[in-house]
Amino acid sequence: MRLSKLQKYILQKCYNYKSSLPVDFYDFYKGKDKRHKLVQDIIHKSLDSLVAGDLLTALGKKTAQKWFIHKVKLTNLGRKKAISIIKNKQRKLPIK
Repeated sequence: MRLSKLQKYILQKCYNYKSSLPVDFYDFYKGKDKRHKLVQDIIHKSLDSLVAGDLLTALGKKTAQKWFIHKVKLTNLGRKKAISIIKNKQRKLPIK
């Protein structure tokens, strides 16, 4: 499963903290001028795709039309993927 930059950011945030609220992921769009509703929809869709890929578990409320996510947690597969993302970001020092 290919992950977008936002999804990688979500996995890293969840790895650093036990569980996260969807509001914690708004920092990804902090410097960009986006509408609040648009950012909320984008983050919600990213969380839905991560839950569908078994990388996250979502706690919330489901109605007939919509799923309201209140909290997300990493699964074991998501934890392994987050570790590999963090390892790939770190550079090795050149030894001479």
